[in-house]
Amino acid sequence: MEGANQQLLQAEQQAVADSQQPPSLLLQQQQPLVLGGLGSRRKRWPETSRAPSAGRVSPLSTSGGCGGAATSSEKCFKAGQESRMVSAAGYPAKLLSQLNLLRLCSDYCDLTLSAGGVQFPVHKNVLVASSDYFRAAFSSGMREAGASCLELKGVTAEGLQAVLEFVYTGSLALSVDRAEDILNTASHLQISEAVQLCIRFLQLALSLDNCVELLNLSELYCLDEFGSNVRTFLLENFEDLCRCGALQRLTAAQLSDLLGDNRLRVAGEYLVFFAVVQWLEHEPDSRLPAVGDLIDQVRLPLLSGEHLVEKVSCIGFMRDVPACSDRLTEAKDYHLVVNKQPVMQTPRTRVRNHQRSVVMCHAENLEAFNLATKRHAFLKDCAVPLYNPCICELANFLYACGGRYDGNEASEMASARCFRYDPRFDAWHELVPMNEARKDFALVATGNSCLMAIGGQDENMVMCTVERLCIATGEWRFLPSLQHAVYCHAAAVCDSRVFVSGGQRYDGYCDSLICYEPDSELWASRAAMLNKRGNHIMECVGSRLFVLGGNVEDIYGFPVPVTPIESYNSIADQWTLLRCSITIREAGSCVLDSRIYIAGGLDGENYYSHSLQVYDTQKDEVQLVERFPTRIYGRVCCLMTLPQGL
Repeated sequence: MEGANQQLLQAEQQAVADSQQPPSLLLQQQQPLVLGGLGSRRKRWPETSRAPSAGRVSPLSTSGGCGGAATSSEKCFKAGQESRMVSAAGYPAKLLSQLNLLRLCSDYCDLTLSAGGVQFPVHKNVLVASSDYFRAAFSSGMREAGASCLELKGVTAEGLQAVLEFVYTGSLALSVDRAEDILNTASHLQISEAVQLCIRFLQLALSLDNCVELLNLSELYCLDEFGSNVRTFLLENFEDLCRCGALQRLTAAQLSDLLGDNRLRVAGEYLVFFAVVQWLEHEPDSRLPAVGDLIDQVRLPLLSGEHLVEKVSCIGFMRDVPACSDRLTEAKDYHLVVNKQPVMQTPRTRVRNHQRSVVMCHAENLEAFNLATKRHAFLKDCAVPLYNPCICELANFLYACGGRYDGNEASEMASARCFRYDPRFDAWHELVPMNEARKDFALVATGNSCLMAIGGQDENMVMCTVERLCIATGEWRFLPSLQHAVYCHAAAVCDSRVFVSGGQRYDGYCDSLICYEPDSELWASRAAMLNKRGNHIMECVGSRLFVLGGNVEDIYGFPVPVTPIESYNSIADQWTLLRCSITIREAGSCVLDSRIYIAGGLDGENYYSHSLQVYDTQKDEVQLVERFPTRIYGRVCCLMTLPQGL
């Protein structure tokens, strides 16, 4: 006992001695503990001392009161005043859980909701915090604001119970059978998070069995994005939809919308026609008035003549309904005038595909590369081998004209023959030949009804003549000639005018640019390019011309690449040298949006390229798109829409 009293006396004496020391000395003895990462400081007292009494000097006090100078201890405290937000990870979930328990026990509830004769006690502030519907109802002075019981019309008890569980827990118990009730309630109460959960669930549950019902649901509640996804599912699985009978549950407007879409995935157009027949036979009396609008969406001209005669004409409504009979006659007429088909294009003659392909005519082959799927395919070859012809696209037909007469590399003889490839039927058709045989010339499509063949050479003769094919009449006629004979030049149509650049004349490569005005049928000189070049590419993007690649020759006659890329503004009549460059010549090219695709060609080492490249005119950069297993011979390609089966 005496020892304990002695220790207590010593501690009191030590405390008195400490209180008489200067504050700065006291602070040095009592260093604060900094909590890692919190930025605040906490005092830790020495183990041998007690907490300061009222008469002691605190390390946080100032010598001069509130207006006096701060002590070093106060400065130390202020230096650590920066704070960070800390949180308890499970607290929000705990709060929701406790609120839900209060609801289930009807504790502290100040409102009762009623639906379908079932009452649900709830907390008004929870509803206001989670629902735009209740926020508006309770804050707008409506009579519901002071009501203790609120009956909800247009929602079911089951749907309201599920949505209230979501409000208090953040979770929904969903099934395909319950989804519509819950979606209806969540949409009615304007609880967007619950609506989105329903949509995500229905998206995962989408199948052939329920796709039509979900399409109806998306239309009923104006769920545009979800409806678009369901519609895409129907388009991609249309043939399965027909086989399982779900097609019969579509309305006439829904079916018409699907049939008019280019993305409709079918093996052939006859399946589309047969789907309309199936749909009509399900309820013939009530659906017959809509058949005219549906047949309007069937692309009858894409059926073969045999199908039109043997399988379509024998259907009763195709003869008896005037709108259907007119479409059948139109399709038959389309097959009768083969030469004029490009100028008879309508929405019913468009190929069913929304993807574009680069079609390359080289080494006697016709190849295609789908830019979306990266799929490489061979198309039907022409019955007559084509040796380095010029090609262009018009109304989604490929025209191939001229080129070398045969496959002999040493032969200088040119060809005048012209052919047309139709991707609708994967078929070739020979046209009337040009007036003059040509190779190394330029071929462009003007408007939607004409082709122009410009310059070129035949054996030892360089040509300045120009001729035009009128698709409607099927005849070639001469136009005003160029001022100079030229070959290995480039041509493009821009703002309805034909531009011709560069090429090789008798005195060598040139940098000229000339323009043909269709109205006046006159050629006019424009500002020359910044570099002489031939065997190059020229394409129109927007209202600007872009010139890429090509070559000139050195004093020994060997090709020298021209690498700069130039652009031409037709309004200012001015050329601009761009930052990017490319080493390529005798390559094919085509345009999609703001990108110029470059197929094959000779590279800087005089080897034919394996590559499909793209020049982005907006970014001014060249990128590799695809490297093919074989080299691409020839300098012609175009952009086309091919049937899904090709």
